[in-house]
Amino acid sequence: MFDLRPQIRIAHLDDHAIIRYGIRLRLLKEPDFVVVGSFENSHTMITSLHNTPADVLLVDYSLGPTEIDGVSLIRALNAKFSESKILILSSHYDPAIVALTLRVGARGFVGKSEDVSQIVKAIRTVATGSVYLDADMSLRLAEISVAATPASTVEHSKGEAELLAGAKLSVKEREVIRCFLDGMTVSDIAGKFDRSAKTISTQKSMAFRKLGVSSDNELFKLKLMLEYL
Repeated sequence: MFDLRPQIRIAHLDDHAIIRYGIRLRLLKEPDFVVVGSFENSHTMITSLHNTPADVLLVDYSLGPTEIDGVSLIRALNAKFSESKILILSSHYDPAIVALTLRVGARGFVGKSEDVSQIVKAIRTVATGSVYLDADMSLRLAEISVAATPASTVEHSKGEAELLAGAKLSVKEREVIRCFLDGMTVSDIAGKFDRSAKTISTQKSMAFRKLGVSSDNELFKLKLMLEYL
């Protein structure tokens, strides 16, 4: 029996050969999937797409040190190939990065620890124009506002303003995060606002949960990424 579904053309970018090989083999088992290219670097992929377009671009978020990747790559692909849908496949599967990729134009995100069947499902979903996230990540992102709002002040860096605008933090939680990003300790912040250190720690933890980060390192990493948007 013939498969009457329209073909989905897929281009895959990953700098690890074994991953490219494994994913290509799996995708070719789907009768309506056509792998138009499997690339190890972004330059080769972009060059090829000018001649061989794809419906879905399956892209690793983090490539080698000399590569265009992450936010810059998503934006470049959207600008050059607006008809293609971008699906991120990455080991960096945390809410902060997922939210960031969706904000700049990706249509879905799959963690590399997920079963390969999720990639197939995600490709079919984004090919229709819908957004793909698994149920767990959707829940983790529920309290994060993906749409950025304009910064209301000029005394903070762009990254900090974007970070605070993107989540529904209370006034006190915003105060704590702003002070923390300025290098203040919990004790410093407690003294500044005449609150207990326990209260400040609780407010910081609540803000972290709403921002989708779980450590100081993740918070500063997200701030730095946003500075380049």
